[in-house]
Amino acid sequence: MTDPADLAHEVLLRVAAFVKTLPADQLADLASGAAKLELVPKGGRPVKAVKAAPAALSRPVSEIESMLRELETRQAATQYLNDLKLTVPQIKELAKVLGVAAPAKSTKPTLITAIVDATVGRRLDSLALSSR
Repeated sequence: MTDPADLAHEVLLRVAAFVKTLPADQLADLASGAAKLELVPKGGRPVKAVKAAPAALSRPVSEIESMLRELETRQAATQYLNDLKLTVPQIKELAKVLGVAAPAKSTKPTLITAIVDATVGRRLDSLALSSR
């Protein structure tokens, strides 16, 4: 049965047999277009990977932000962020909340440097310029 017309006929017979077993409400949804029939491979639907939300930070963002404001050197701020042992997704989330632009494919050190430069670095640069 390789003739397309024969295959179509066989498929329509199977669809008709299936549709015949549907309850009236589901049949009405199909007729109105509110529902649709979908082709599913014989093995079932492939499992879609669900992107998990990043784990919660070990400290509140407000606490991290205030600590960064108090630190006096870039090195101290970098060490502080490293000591928090945050994962890359957590650091990305922290950067987002702090309003720090971070490239999508950044590494952990790159992200930490961006956060430090945007928080501690700008303040130190501003102080250095104003003291001249």
